Amino acid sequence: MILPIFPLPVYLLPNGITQLRIFEQRYLNMVKNSQNTQGFVIVHTLRDGQKSKYKTNAKTRLSEWGSWVDIVDFDSGEDGMLLITVRCKSLVNIADVHQQEDKLNLATILPKPHWQAEVENERCLLLKTQLERLFDSHVALQKLYPSPDFDSDNWVCARWLELLPIEFSDKQHFSQDNSFVEAVDFLTTIFVSETSS
Repeated sequence: MILPIFPLPVYLLPNGITQLRIFEQRYLNMVKNSQNTQGFVIVHTLRDGQKSKYKTNAKTRLSEWGSWVDIVDFDSGEDGMLLITVRCKSLVNIADVHQQEDKLNLATILPKPHWQAEVENERCLLLKTQLERLFDSHVALQKLYPSPDFDSDNWVCARWLELLPIEFSDKQHFSQDNSFVEAVDFLTTIFVSETSS
């Protein structure tokens, strides 16, 4: 399947939701055609002069994987620019990137499994409690996630990885299908050290 690519420094895992501001014409066209193209893919890109700690396409400087998203809502910002709310339906691997005349990148996408089996982990209880507190105190998160799935350890860990201000290169490993236990270890270390200090 060939899908449009939206290069952005956004880390989004399955069932993650975020809001994007759209202003360039090529991306306005992409949004307009998103029903026909079955969404688009958000792909992290290196800025000029930035060195890569992770795999990227040498020509485009795009990550080799991305977040395949659907548009779930439209809005208009105070400045009149288009705001869209998108939800990640799955991760995908990126291949054969090419550019249209309007400079919109397209790529062949291949399925990328992610944390398939839901395994309960007792250490996620602290992560769940902390995430519930965060949601309680942030209306913006409540609006993005009107039905949060706090009972799913996968969902809780994925949201924390998206929300924490950590470099993409430091958390991109957690896009791997077999990385759930490592993600729990990583997040637990952060929260245990924070609560004990």
